[in-house]
Parts: sequence; C-alpha cells; structure tokens
Amino acid sequence: MNTGEWSTRWAERYPQEPCVKYGDLELTKYEFNIRVNRLAHAFQEAGVRKGDRVAVLMANSHVFLEILQSLCKLGATMVPLNFRLAGPELEFIINDAEPVMVVYSPEFLPLVDELRGKVPSVKQFICELEGGAEADPIYEAWVANRSEDEPQPDAEVTLDDAEFIMYTSGTTGRPKGAVVLQGNIQWNCINSVGVYSMSSEDVQIVCAPMFHVGGLGVSAIPSMYLGCKMVIQRFFDPSGIFRLIEDERATIMFGIPVMFLFMTQVPEFETADLSSLRFFLAGGSPCPRPLIETYMKKGITFSQGYGMTETAPAITVLRTQDALRKLGSCGKPVFHLDIRIEDMEGNALPTGKTGEVVVKGPNVIREYWRRPEATAETIVDGWLHTGDMGYFDEEGYLYLIDRKKDMYISGGENVYPAEVEDAIMGFEQVADVGVIGIPDEKWGEVGMAIVVPKPGKEVDEARLIEFCKEKLAKYKVPKKVVLTEELPRTATGKILKKELKAQYIP
Repeated sequence: MNTGEWSTRWAERYPQEPCVKYGDLELTKYEFNIRVNRLAHAFQEAGVRKGDRVAVLMANSHVFLEILQSLCKLGATMVPLNFRLAGPELEFIINDAEPVMVVYSPEFLPLVDELRGKVPSVKQFICELEGGAEADPIYEAWVANRSEDEPQPDAEVTLDDAEFIMYTSGTTGRPKGAVVLQGNIQWNCINSVGVYSMSSEDVQIVCAPMFHVGGLGVSAIPSMYLGCKMVIQRFFDPSGIFRLIEDERATIMFGIPVMFLFMTQVPEFETADLSSLRFFLAGGSPCPRPLIETYMKKGITFSQGYGMTETAPAITVLRTQDALRKLGSCGKPVFHLDIRIEDMEGNALPTGKTGEVVVKGPNVIREYWRRPEATAETIVDGWLHTGDMGYFDEEGYLYLIDRKKDMYISGGENVYPAEVEDAIMGFEQVADVGVIGIPDEKWGEVGMAIVVPKPGKEVDEARLIEFCKEKLAKYKVPKKVVLTEELPRTATGKILKKELKAQYIP
C-alpha cells in the first residue's frame, strides 16, 4: 500500500461524498481522484518518474493537494517551497533538492522570474492559474484530456518512499531537507484519529499555509486520509474564516495562535455562529490564557500540540479538557510515539528533571536530504534529538522550557539566529552580531540583532533592516537593532546567548 491509494479508495467506496470546496468549486471524492489521475498521467508524459522531485511555490488550493496525491501514486516526491522566502533562499533549496519541475501560483511570478536560469535541474515551469509567464503552461490546460485511469508507476511504490522533502533552517545558517516518508505520514494520520477522534463526518477549514508542516501535516493530509471535507482558503483571511465556518458548518480548524488572535480583532468575531465547531487545533507556539478564555466565552475550546517537520509532525497533544488546567504544557505523547528526557550524556532523566526531548516512532524521519552528518548528529539509534529542552510532570505532561539550539518562533515560523546572523554579517558596517528572540505580543517572539559596528563605522538601524529584507523572509528580519561594543563569548568563540537574553529581555 501507499498513500497515493487514499484518494482511489475513497473514490471507490464513497464516490459522491464531498471532498474539497475551494471558492465556488466543489469536488466529490470521485471527481478529486479523477483530477489526481489526469495530473499523474501529465507528470508521466513530462518524464517524471519514481524518485524525481517536483517543487511547488503555491498558495493554498485544491491543486496543491492534487499535486501531492498524484506524486504519491507515482512514487515521486513533492518539495513544498515557503513563498515567504527571499529569492536567494529559494535558489539554494531548489538547487539542493534538484526538482525536475516547478509548479507556481501567479502571485509569485516575480520570484519565479528571479530564479530562471539559476536552477539548472528544473526543466519546466507550470503556472497554477492564468497570470504566469507566457511561455509557461497553465495547469488546467496542461492536464486537460489526459487519461482518467489509475496511473501505472514505473516501479512499485510503498510506504518507504518519500512523500515530500520539507526544508527547515539549520543552526549553520543553511536549511536542510527533512525527507518525510509516506509511512511517516500514514502513522501521523493514525495518531490523529486516536487523539482528535476525527472522522469522515468532520469538515476541516484548511487556511494555514500548506508549505508548512502544520498546514499540510495537521490540517490537510489527515483530512484526506480520513475522508473529511476540506474547505480551503487560498490565503488566511480572518473575516472570511467566519463566513466559511458558518456556511460550511465546519467542525475543526488548525492554526497558529496569532491567527486565532487576528480572528478576535475583526468585527465578525462578535456575531459569528461557531456552534458547529468541535474545537480549534493550535500549534507552533503555546496559546496564551487570555486567548483561550476569549474563545471559551463563545463556547470554543482548543486542542494544542507540539510537533516538528521531522516527526510529520505530531509529538504531543494537549487535549481540550486540559487547555486551562495544564496551561503551559504541550500535552502528552501521541499514541504511537516514545519520548524520553535525556541529559547531555544521553542518560534518561526522571520525572521533573529538565533535559533534551528525544523521540522515537514510526512517524519520525530517517534522514535529511543529502546531509549524512546532520542525520547522524540528530537521529541516533532511531531516536530523534529535537534540540528542545523540557521535563515531564508527575501526570506525564510535557513542558518545554528552552530551545537547545537558540531557535525562536515568530508567528508560528521557526527562526534560527545563525541564519539571520549570516545575512547581517554581509552588511558592510557590521563587525559582529548576535541575534536573539524577544517577546512580542502579536507574533510571540521577534528578532533582536545586537550589533558590533566596525571601527570608525556607524550602523544605521533602518538601513540594516532594509538590507535584511533583501536577503531574508520577512518573518526572519529583526524588528529591533541595538549597538554594543562587544559580544559575550565562550573560550571557544561561541556567542553566549543566555547572557544576551539576560541583558536585553526584561
């Protein structure tokens, strides 16, 4: 079996049940699978074979999921690209993954044009809708009149084949691709069934970006596995969410806390009928108590979770009944996963003792794409070293207290200081820099750059931030710059981030 068979089986068993709603388009399970098959034949005729990669630089849509599902049937691999990244960042990822094709949304044509001629593995660009480059085929025309039969892959496809390669930033400043297998995905879906009691009766709002493991692995993919109706929003729109919930009688929605915060700030929040909702799913960072209480007044509770791209993504879940009782905890391990807390020597620690969170289970990846050293460092005897520091309380609830690798989370996006520091060091007036995450009411955390100017040089904060915007995704750009004469360092030259945090974070 492989995950590409999901759409086939739902189409065979319940062909007329709803599958996807996107704007005015509604597809049954049968219609969705027909579109997946046509696309799979189009890929095959374009030369896509098992093991090949196809990158997508896309907004949310049914097409995104059709691409994923058709590639799974063929044993090919999707490479979702974060459309918030800058051109040079995307160039590195594409040249690392070496996809044979890129499918893009017309909104990102300027980025695509910037990449042309710099990504030699890409043989063809396809535009999702009208508005792309004149020479690039439009998706609907490209797949039209293809066979509706189930495609025959050139080799057997199993759960050991890669479903997607999703890139995460690294502490060295270079992103690395987590190779998420079809089996990792299926086990994550099995965990979702048990924890969230999801079924084909649910209606899921898919509004978090699907290039992110949360939007894809928590929201969209489990819905495909379970046969839920998916109501897809192209870009997150708080006001539009409430209309979708009411019109479609939605039961579940995944988002990051800042998304739910934005939803409370639109006029529709006061009058929206949310009676169909079972709960909201939240991840990326902990939900603050005031936000939980605001929604509880409207009868809505939260189920929160902790996960990683490398675990496809679920690690722990805090169930709705524990949202306030265990506020600050990220919950208990999902059913098919083991977690232990280790000290620096790799010894298991008892309850209440803080150490690194390490996890093992069938949803854990086996490798990073073409990064054997990073793989060996992170995955030891099947145990994934998360880099997060935490402890278990007496009831078995996990609490995270620090990030071993100094990562911070801004608006649900992981930001690694080394990557930002690498960019800032390219600014002519900068001699040294350390970046830390500081608290922010809207985004959870934002970046602060502590900069040492070159002798006799002046660093203008506004100019430095503009420089960063040219090199980095917006969410990685520091929101504040402070100047100092010297950074605290260890004897081996590493910046002492704890001292920076102690000095600059109240």
